[in-house]
Amino acid sequence: MKPYKHQVEAVKKLARPNLPSRLLADDMGLGKTLEGILIDRELRSERHYQGAHILIPPYKRPTLIVAPLATHYDAWWATLHSELSEHDGWDDKSIERNVAVIDRKNRDAFVRRINDTPPMYAIIHYDALRLMPELADHKWFHVIADEVHRAKSRKAQQTVALKKLPTFFKTGLSGTPADDKPEDIWSILNWLYPKQFPSYWRFIATYCEQKTEENRQLGTTFRKVVGVNKAAMPEFHRSIAPYYIRRTKDDPAIGLDIPEKYYTELHVDLPPAQRRVYDQMRKNMLAWIGENEDTPLSSPVVVAQLVRLQQMALATVDFNPEGKVTLRDPSIKLDRLMELMAGNPTEPLVVFSQSRSMVDLVINRASKAGIPCAAYTGNVSQYDREQNIRAFQAGDTLLLAATIAAGGEGITLHRASNVVFLDRSWNPTKNKQAEDRLHRIGQVNRVQVIDIIARNTVDMGRLQRVANKWQELRYILGDVSA
Repeated sequence: MKPYKHQVEAVKKLARPNLPSRLLADDMGLGKTLEGILIDRELRSERHYQGAHILIPPYKRPTLIVAPLATHYDAWWATLHSELSEHDGWDDKSIERNVAVIDRKNRDAFVRRINDTPPMYAIIHYDALRLMPELADHKWFHVIADEVHRAKSRKAQQTVALKKLPTFFKTGLSGTPADDKPEDIWSILNWLYPKQFPSYWRFIATYCEQKTEENRQLGTTFRKVVGVNKAAMPEFHRSIAPYYIRRTKDDPAIGLDIPEKYYTELHVDLPPAQRRVYDQMRKNMLAWIGENEDTPLSSPVVVAQLVRLQQMALATVDFNPEGKVTLRDPSIKLDRLMELMAGNPTEPLVVFSQSRSMVDLVINRASKAGIPCAAYTGNVSQYDREQNIRAFQAGDTLLLAATIAAGGEGITLHRASNVVFLDRSWNPTKNKQAEDRLHRIGQVNRVQVIDIIARNTVDMGRLQRVANKWQELRYILGDVSA
């Protein structure tokens, strides 16, 4: 697997033994998996340790790769297999012996493997960090955290466990290390260089813009982060420049011919019954649903109300006695989606929604229409998800419908060049991650991103707010100058 020019440049800058940690923030789809492996291979080069009197040379220790489940085999294992067989001449048995992938249902076997015959590479998921404290009993050669934005919550158990792992080298990989808010990047920088970024609150005071808001119920005030301190961005980027690198797909310097990505909005009107329920929720924070409109659905909390409004803009809402909300036909958005597919009956299509119930509706409608389709959601087994991706990429299915949470990162869907969003996440980077499942190395067509928007609903406000948040994140990532 021959690396591209930008990948070689990343290795040259970041794979230095005197650099203990690095953050590789290349845009989604530029091949960070291979870059991470190439950095590890360079750090392992014996020439860096010649003359050092060490009982166990660091490069003899294993590398721990922490990555989303969806990437374990089709990304990390496959790339390691290619690299080790091509450059080291290893056969399949040697690779099996030196690359261990965790089995979620048998973690004990993985621990025994690590203890008894340590592999060169051990691949785990993020939940394993908190479930397997014994990982901190090993001194690792290198910890590679793929999609490292998953460690943004500084108090989360998996983040705390990641920071406890003893290792000679650390590498964070993420196209969006500032995941939802500018301050999200602090936890990642604190893992990489805790002495340089010891204080979360100092980081906010220095690099974030805040405003004072009032809590009328408690009669108190509090400070809220509302963006980045643009005046401090040049100093921030100078401070991380020695170990930070980011290139975007539209940067001519990387020399890749990835076709452009463009956006289309399709607007629909909610049918009368759906509109009535939506307006009741919006105005009164209470909607009456059911066949006789006698079932109350209350949302006293604003966030909960927004979720309900999003659901009501998608399809017809059902509410059972246990409090679970499900979606059903009729759905004007689903009608519009089917019209799109009927107009391009042989064109592969990816569909995203926040709602698992909506994905189920898409699959049911497509199946009834005789369209080969597959789902990628949290309630589909990991094995079936992998099979569904392979079937879609191979051309065996025409439609892949996924939740943004499950299918928004770590998978490749560049067989399709059209992606439809029935609704969007409030997190801008989750949306961009999902879009770039198609827009990546290997894509040969322009990628059309289609939003189906219900007029006079939360859809429009959400798109604008998400766009504003993404603009703030671009400042801290270094995509735009302050």
